[in-house]
Amino acid sequence: GLIFAKLFFEPAGADIALLISFASVGLSFLFRPLGAFLAGHFGDKLGRRAMLVLTLVLMGAATTLIGVLPTYQTAGLAAPILLLLLRILQGISAGGEWGGAVL
Repeated sequence: GLIFAKLFFEPAGADIALLISFASVGLSFLFRPLGAFLAGHFGDKLGRRAMLVLTLVLMGAATTLIGVLPTYQTAGLAAPILLLLLRILQGISAGGEWGGAVL
């Protein structure tokens, strides 16, 4: 949270940037039920193993891309938007992994 606040949300001010940084983690939790729904639906059609592998790859790709994102100083407003989109993908994949891994 401390590093993302400086790298992606610094123009908002130090305190607000810290709140937004932690809220981006919370955003991923909001999308977990959607991931569970999508993985359950497509798991019935395509197979649970295939969906588990897909969600694992999606989680790994989103996490890796967060590691190589350009900062706000480099990419401007696109950097925090991409960070939030990748956090959403992490949430969707985490919800899908939970259902596939438990079964």
